[in-house]
Amino acid sequence: MIFYNLFLYFLFPFAILRLFSKKEFNAAQISRIKERLGPKEYTNCKEPIWIHAVSVGEVKVAALLVKELKKKYPNSNFLITTSTVTGSNEVNKNFSTEIAHQYLPYDLNSFIKKFLSSLNPKCLILVETEIWPNLINNCNRANIPVILLNGRMSEKSLSKYLKFPKFFNKIFSKLDLVVAQSKSDLENFKKLGVDSKSITEDYSLKFSKSSSEESFETIKKNPRESSKKIIVCASTHPNEEVFLIDSFSKLDNTKFHLVLIPRHTHRASEITEIFDEKKLSYGIFSDFLDLNSEITLVDKMGYVESFFKIADIAFIGGTIVPHGGQNFLEAVKYGLPIFSGPHTYNFKDISEDLQRLQILNIIDSIEDLALEWGEFPHDSQIKELSQNYLSSRQGAVQRSVEKLVVLVKD
Repeated sequence: MIFYNLFLYFLFPFAILRLFSKKEFNAAQISRIKERLGPKEYTNCKEPIWIHAVSVGEVKVAALLVKELKKKYPNSNFLITTSTVTGSNEVNKNFSTEIAHQYLPYDLNSFIKKFLSSLNPKCLILVETEIWPNLINNCNRANIPVILLNGRMSEKSLSKYLKFPKFFNKIFSKLDLVVAQSKSDLENFKKLGVDSKSITEDYSLKFSKSSSEESFETIKKNPRESSKKIIVCASTHPNEEVFLIDSFSKLDNTKFHLVLIPRHTHRASEITEIFDEKKLSYGIFSDFLDLNSEITLVDKMGYVESFFKIADIAFIGGTIVPHGGQNFLEAVKYGLPIFSGPHTYNFKDISEDLQRLQILNIIDSIEDLALEWGEFPHDSQIKELSQNYLSSRQGAVQRSVEKLVVLVKD
């Protein structure tokens, strides 16, 4: 731990500078830098049930957990910490002011100790895989149970942790409960030192229905162009937009309309430069979808499901480049034919299930994607298959909460 801590102290000033360099960082965020150094001043947040959710997807899972946990712990306080600006914004959207929220302090011993001694949480629930050695060590010393729910451990992540096996085995062995998303995730956690008595497997919590699923914005379309098929490409990453645009350019633009939703919306100006270079007509989404242009670029957060509601075809980003993919289940929920690139290792089991059901099609060339889109998959069974698939995997949130009750006292 000595070398790890020395390394963190060396990196600390650069981490602060990096905050200021981020495009989404503004004056409001500057006022919150103190949160990354320790606890905020709370009027009523002693001994909270503490959930750490890195960003948007994890915060949505946290919303499901809080709803269920409140049934078991009606008198408890709750604290949600996040690591990103977008995650923080999602907390403000999903939770009432009764739920305390701040950024997770940096993983320096002094900050973590101050945070824990001030709040004395009943437990720490990590959503998916967010491993901070000092955080876990200090919770362990303070007898605060550390619970990892919706645990995910891809082969790529595993290989990174195994570069320092002794160090990370000690950290992972201190997790009191791990609920892994799949058998392969479970086996990978065991390789990292998680006690077999402390680990179990269940379906992804993202299969559970969102408590706020009816609150998405309604997208209005130009009725004169409603016959166009809408292709929604969600959570795209750098270098993927060119691939998707080139595929789309091979289609008849009187029959199809492309919607691009980048994973990070601050990249909008970078993407419009591509449109200009290729002389494509495009619009920037502002609550109204004008299908007269060829392409719509969405430069707002929180609209993925809104667009899936009106889509005919979905493409999931982070799969053409080796990022490992984003959440497929939002598109499955709306019964859409789904396309992706070959890099789906973050959601290995789910992508294999969807391929087997012929809901997901893996594409690795511009020509193949254009051909598949052009033939427009309209299998009426996809909707039914999608709903059956989701229905058979409900209840993971309730089961996860039942498992942690043994560790967390009211």
